[in-house]
Amino acid sequence: MQRSERLIRDQSKPNAREVLQELVRRVERLRPDHRYPHRFHEEKSEIAYEMAELSRTVA
Repeated sequence: MQRSERLIRDQSKPNAREVLQELVRRVERLRPDHRYPHRFHEEKSEIAYEMAELSRTVA
């Protein structure tokens, strides 16, 4: 479980700013890995999922 996902689940009212900042850091670090090419796509999918979850909690 990623840190941003824990922030979403652990708090009754998540601090959207902190979650977004963590997601931004993860996107900035996201790079293809030639040894494990699937890892890039898995991380990208996890980030997209967490952003969608965040949008549901903020809306």
